[in-house]
Amino acid sequence: MTEKIVILDAPPSLIGDKIYLRAATEKDIANTYHWFILSEPSSQSCHPHPFMSAAEAAEAFKKKEKSTDQQRFVIVRLTDKIPVGIINFFNMNSLNRSIEFGIIVDPDEQRNGYATEATRLLCNYLFNYRGMNKIWAQTASFNKGAVRLLEKAGFKKDGTLRQHYFFEGEFHDAFVYSMLRFEFEW
Repeated sequence: MTEKIVILDAPPSLIGDKIYLRAATEKDIANTYHWFILSEPSSQSCHPHPFMSAAEAAEAFKKKEKSTDQQRFVIVRLTDKIPVGIINFFNMNSLNRSIEFGIIVDPDEQRNGYATEATRLLCNYLFNYRGMNKIWAQTASFNKGAVRLLEKAGFKKDGTLRQHYFFEGEFHDAFVYSMLRFEFEW
């Protein structure tokens, strides 16, 4: 288990019962990058990811142009201000008002409800403050935790992308889930 670090560079912006979301900083990326590595990067995305150090990941985050079409938030536990995950939105389509999101939670903090609450907070923000009509996510068929999270948060399965992930020497399907504005209940 890695030492948990409190980072107070950014104020909370979206507050729930157990967690809050705040804008991610370069320090957050450096201190949480190991979650991505521990979660087996090729199981988290159907796109290739370059392997890099935590410092390189933080530097890449710092250099990335800031945009209202995409943003990363840190999921922070309210009780002790410890980061427990990262959630982000990206691939905004302003014409049809849709956006994709992704989430990763510290492996030591999974199954505590933080991912579900963070997903609901982000959906509330994107539907009610950013005017989105559809929020969607894609996950590998073998990622049972992500499937459970999406369904628990109220997302509907739209379809299957056949043999969309190559992982551990085999092709796997991807599932696409979405939630529409009128389906969201806060």
